[in-house]
Amino acid sequence: MAIADFMIQYGDDDRIIAIEYLGEDPEWFNALGSERYLGEKLSSAFGDIKSHDILELGNKLFKLQFTSIGTDKQLLLSQDSLMLSLLKETLDKVSEGIQIFDRNGYLIHGNPASEALEGYDINEFKGRHLLDIYELTEEMSTTLSVLRTKKPVINRCDRFQAKNNKELVTINSGYPLMIQDEIYGACVFESDLSVINKIKNQSFDLEAFIRNEQPLLNPNMYTFKKIIHQSEKMAECIRFAKKIALTHVNVMITGETGTGKEMFAQSIHNFSPRADKPFVDVNCSAVPSNLVESLFFGTEKGAFTGSMTKKGFFELAEGGTLFLDEINAMSMEMQAKLLRVLQEKRYQRIGGSQYHQCNVRVITACNEDPQALIEQQLLRKDFFYRISALSVHIPPLKDRKEDIALLAANFARQLSAEYGKPSLSLTPDMLDVLQHHDWPGNVRELRHVIEHAVHQSSVEEQAFSLSHFPAYLTKDLSVLHSTFKTSADGHPTQPIPPSAKTLNDLLDAYEQTVVQEALDRANGNISKAAKALGLSRQNLQYRIRKFEALKSD
Repeated sequence: MAIADFMIQYGDDDRIIAIEYLGEDPEWFNALGSERYLGEKLSSAFGDIKSHDILELGNKLFKLQFTSIGTDKQLLLSQDSLMLSLLKETLDKVSEGIQIFDRNGYLIHGNPASEALEGYDINEFKGRHLLDIYELTEEMSTTLSVLRTKKPVINRCDRFQAKNNKELVTINSGYPLMIQDEIYGACVFESDLSVINKIKNQSFDLEAFIRNEQPLLNPNMYTFKKIIHQSEKMAECIRFAKKIALTHVNVMITGETGTGKEMFAQSIHNFSPRADKPFVDVNCSAVPSNLVESLFFGTEKGAFTGSMTKKGFFELAEGGTLFLDEINAMSMEMQAKLLRVLQEKRYQRIGGSQYHQCNVRVITACNEDPQALIEQQLLRKDFFYRISALSVHIPPLKDRKEDIALLAANFARQLSAEYGKPSLSLTPDMLDVLQHHDWPGNVRELRHVIEHAVHQSSVEEQAFSLSHFPAYLTKDLSVLHSTFKTSADGHPTQPIPPSAKTLNDLLDAYEQTVVQEALDRANGNISKAAKALGLSRQNLQYRIRKFEALKSD
């Protein structure tokens, strides 16, 4: 370790007289060509260095120090001094309190976390002996134990009093600072409950990340990693849901039917600290009104004729997550009873006298606007506030059409394998139809459409076709193609050939006519024709090649 990498001597006029390199990289120094600086003024060679203490030279950073020995003026450049400054900045960012003492017990440094924890000012304590700072004996001091024994002291709980009369309870770990087997000081890491809680939250973040990457639960349950998407709207929704997952508050998920609310509920559970606990899902619309209380709270034997001791949903989900789907289907009376459980965090089985403590996170899903339900008196306002401390809204598929092609291809692969069909690809025509549909049933409807196509396809076919889609998707196209006789600007189109019998034949014939007309108006310019048709150049080229292949058949 060099005290300085450069010693630069300069005169009263600030002109450089000599440069001596003391560092460990002579090849770098030779490549620098230091001779060019001789005779130059400091400001000309290095810029306005007198107002800064860091200099970048040849892609390396150096700490500056101006000094003089007699009449000689010197500028010292040191990478190690810069490293010391960076190390101090690093210590200042650590959440644990850190104190450094010399081997005689005098305080050399304390970071801001230590100042905040103990309530002192480093400028007042620096250079003072620890026995002058704290009311303690040698037996009570982690630092003195380390300096005396030259051995580390790990995770010792200390209760002591500072000179400012502040009583402190901390968990400390002390380590000897050895240089060539000689002790020159000790460093102590100190934490109180506030610091430990921060570390615990970091542990939760790490555990949640690991669980999301390697689910420990039912592999059929969803995680965020399994949510197929490429749209920014969905990506932002997932980012927010992950933040929510790491908390313990109740969550409401809103979105249209088929957007994937249960998928998000499972993902939030699997990304949370409760991931190793039960996930119980309940469809509120399917719970009989006369069994609601017994199903949610459980029953004791003899509570009513034929009743047996049985756990309810809350007890089954203890420590984990209770997912209530279609919460808007729950009666106002039952909402009031659930509200009481959520407020008091306890409940009784039907026919029982003992209270059961409730440690359950509740995630609810609603496919209608909650505020509208409140106005219609279908949702209690106090219940709504209790179950929706945080809320996630899943955008409908029509607002994230960038995801359609990706989802459709994934469903095609998945369902083809499930039903033992060959893996067929979706044609550009089919993707166009999917892109122009509004998807009132959202992702669930898209899956149904692809499943229909898989069943309609035969093992001999090499690709899907529009004829494999449900009729309602292609019905409007069929009517349009059979009745539309003129182009948008009034030019007559070519008639559909009478030989066209199937829907695919009709669509191909009409599409060929429209494409040819667009090319004619663009004088054969493919880019202009593609723009007029709202297609990419590659998409239009694909269609042209397809029609040429049809002509050659």
